[in-house]
Amino acid sequence: MDINTVLGIIVTAVLLYFLINLSVEKEEARYRESNTSAEHQSEEDRIYSEIQRKREEIEERIAEEEHKTKVSILMKLKMNHLKTICAAEGLDCPRTRRKDELANYLAENLDLEEVKNWAWRYKTASKDEIKAFREVEKALWKEFEEFKADKMKELEAIESESMSENLEDYDTGSDEPLEISEENESFSEPDILDLLEDFQPETVRDEEDLEKQLYQFLRARLGSSVTRQYPVGDQKIDIAIGDSVGIEIKIAESRSKLQRLVGQVLDYVEYFDEVIAVILDVGTNVDLERYIQKLRNLGAEVVVLHGDLRRKGNTKEIIIKDTDRKIVIR
Repeated sequence: MDINTVLGIIVTAVLLYFLINLSVEKEEARYRESNTSAEHQSEEDRIYSEIQRKREEIEERIAEEEHKTKVSILMKLKMNHLKTICAAEGLDCPRTRRKDELANYLAENLDLEEVKNWAWRYKTASKDEIKAFREVEKALWKEFEEFKADKMKELEAIESESMSENLEDYDTGSDEPLEISEENESFSEPDILDLLEDFQPETVRDEEDLEKQLYQFLRARLGSSVTRQYPVGDQKIDIAIGDSVGIEIKIAESRSKLQRLVGQVLDYVEYFDEVIAVILDVGTNVDLERYIQKLRNLGAEVVVLHGDLRRKGNTKEIIIKDTDRKIVIR
C-alpha cells in the first residue's frame, strides 16, 4: 500500500469523524430545543388553565352572592306573598311553614330582576341589597383582572425566555443581525364581530340575562376594558369596550322595542367609533329586516341571534337555537 493510499484513508476517516460528530451535535440540539419548547408549552397551558379556573371560581362566587341577595330581599316579604309568587310564576314550591326554605327555593328559580320586580310590587325596598351586590360583583371581577394580569406577566416572561433561547441557538453563520419580519412584530386588536361569532349564550329570561352572559364572555377575553351600563349622555349603553365600541342588546318581542333600539343607536353612533346592535329574534312578527336596514343605515353593525320563546305559567324563557345560531351582518 503506497503513501497516497494511506493518506487518502486517513483523510476519509477524519472527515467521517467530523461529519458524525456534527450530526450528533445537531441531533442533541434539536432534542434540547424540543424539550425546552415542550416545557414552555406546558407552562403556557398551566397558566391558561389557572386563568380559566380562576374565572370559573369568580363566576361561582358571584352566583353565590347573587343568591344571597335574592334571599335577603325575599325574606323581607311576608309568607303569603312568597306563596303568591310561587303560584304566579307557575312554580312547584315546597310545602313548608319555614319562610327561609321558601325564599331559598324562589331565589333558585327567579333571577335578580324578577325578585326586584316582585319586591317593588309589594312595596318592599331592594335598592340597598342590589347596590351592595353590584359592589361585591365589581370587586370580584377586579380580583379576577388582577389575577389575570399577574398570570399574563408570567406568560410574557416565559415567552421572552423562549425567544432568547431560540435566538441563542440560531447561528446565522455571519455577523449580520437576525432580521425579524414585520409580520411577526405587528399585532392587531381582535375584531369584536369575530369574537361575537363564538358567543354561545345559554337559556335566557330577559335582556339583562343576555347582557350578563355577553358581558362575562367579552370580559374573559378582553379584560377590564369591558364595562356594563356605560354612561352615554343621559342614557346608558348595555356594554362598552373602552370608549370606542358600544353594544346595545334587544329581544325582538315588539316593534316598539326595535324602534327604541333605532333611537338609541342614533344617539350612540355620535359617541362610539363602532356601535353593534345584538338582537335576539324570538320569532315574533315585528318586520325585523326593516329595522335591521334602519340600523345599518345609521352606521351600526347588527348581530342576530335566534331563539325559541317558551312560556311556563306567567314566566318565560328563551332557548337559543343550536343550529342557525346567529347571523352576522356587516
